[in-house]
Amino acid sequence: MRFRLPLPSLLRAAPPSAMTALALIATMLLAAPGTAAAADSRPGTKLDWTYVSSRHPSKSYWDTPDDAPVGRGARGTGRFRAFFQMDTSTVIGTHILRATFQAYQHSGPCEPGVELWVTGEIGSNTTWLRQPRWLRKLDAATASDEFGACMVGWPTTGVVAEAAARGDRYVTFGLRATDERTLNRLHVFETDVATHPYFGQVVSPYLYTQYNTAPDVPSELGLGSADDGCDTVNTGEHVYSSTTTPALSARFTDPDVDRQQMRGRFQWAEPGGETLGEMVTDFQYVDSRQCVRVPADELADGKTYLWRVRAEDQYQVPGTLELGSDTGEWSPWREFTVDVTAPERPEVSSAVFPEKQTGGRIGSPGELVFSPGGSTDVIEYEYSFFPSGDWGTVAARADGTAAVTMTFTLPARYTLTVTSIDRAGHRSPDRTYEFTVGRNPSPAVSSADYPEGRYSGGSGVPGRFTFTLNGAQDVVAYRYRLNTGAFTEVPAGDEGTAEVTVTPGVAGLNSLVVTSVDGSGYASYSRTYTFYAGPAPVSSTSEQ
Repeated sequence: MRFRLPLPSLLRAAPPSAMTALALIATMLLAAPGTAAAADSRPGTKLDWTYVSSRHPSKSYWDTPDDAPVGRGARGTGRFRAFFQMDTSTVIGTHILRATFQAYQHSGPCEPGVELWVTGEIGSNTTWLRQPRWLRKLDAATASDEFGACMVGWPTTGVVAEAAARGDRYVTFGLRATDERTLNRLHVFETDVATHPYFGQVVSPYLYTQYNTAPDVPSELGLGSADDGCDTVNTGEHVYSSTTTPALSARFTDPDVDRQQMRGRFQWAEPGGETLGEMVTDFQYVDSRQCVRVPADELADGKTYLWRVRAEDQYQVPGTLELGSDTGEWSPWREFTVDVTAPERPEVSSAVFPEKQTGGRIGSPGELVFSPGGSTDVIEYEYSFFPSGDWGTVAARADGTAAVTMTFTLPARYTLTVTSIDRAGHRSPDRTYEFTVGRNPSPAVSSADYPEGRYSGGSGVPGRFTFTLNGAQDVVAYRYRLNTGAFTEVPAGDEGTAEVTVTPGVAGLNSLVVTSVDGSGYASYSRTYTFYAGPAPVSSTSEQ
């Protein structure tokens, strides 16, 4: 809600000392410190206008650039009346607090001798003979004549309030003299913008309206625990409370944004029953989250309740130091269930990674299954693995279980920690699950040319070696190295075996290191195969 002085809207670039000229037309209001802003204001300028003359009863003056004559002039000039369609579209649906029709009179006696009426429709065919109906006379005018400027104002609060409530985009007003018989009492009003030597530019006529707009329906509703405070936002229609004293919160906004203060009124009830309780926050400025906490002993574990909230703003009543308030619409009822029981410790199982055993291998995926134990409302599991550092959350399926598939790259002993979380946000005790991930077993190596641990062949004599799976899975290749040479990789055949020819370069002890490689590129444990190149040494005995 904003407050704008009427002076700039009527008198553009007027010196501050000239404000007294408008003292009888509009009152400048100052907000009481720390309370509320005064009523917002919006201009209502003319949309169309005309005047009628008894001397020219059939002539139309529709939207003429002339000024507006009202009353009776010199003998022979006739009587005059004026009509204005004033814009009220900007205040439709608002609470009108005060409205004034204001006009700048630059000729004629500066006195409240002109009546303001609500009339019927006007148009280009409006003449003295075809005047609109004069429907309702409004309260008497107030005139202020200072610094050579005659400002005249009529209270129109009721009329503008009715128009705003109906959704009317304009109101038609008529001006006529209280005394239309006396000569030389013609009042002439500005109908556009006039330049005054003291006040500067003056806009006339002008419908000055002070109003307040009811707050918006609160948004971003939230129900949280004691630790969440006002920060929780729930998007679901039904939520669960982990406490019997939940925090109810919402965001409050208002179309009148400047200096507006608002508060929230929260209610909770049993479904289909009467309201159980209500709490109201303190007034705060707009676009803020506010919350209340349901007192103890009003809600019970396992029961379902409803809650809602509405906004109430605060403004200063024009012309007084009193404070007023408008109320917004209630939010829809939101349903929640109180659940203060934490879930039980979850269970873990895995066919690939059995607990406290070595199972699975690096590079090979395996599934671990989480179960809720005896709990029936688990919606999520939180898990982490050490030493790999993998972690995450997984949603529970309809039966309360969940599964994660893991592929480890480090052969080690792992510790899995799992926590289940229920619909109210409660966390279970942790469940730890230990298992070991290994590699493929080392391959088997055989050779008829160079039997293991025996002498055969010789330096520079090639020999055939065969590599086989030895229980390894998904083997696609073998890597081998003779002594300190570089590794050579050969593909595995259809049966997972491979044959290679190796030529020892030195006589005596030789070592062949062999590993298998699986489809993910991970090597097995290594196998070291030793043999001797050359004839076996001849043993001799020395004589004594």
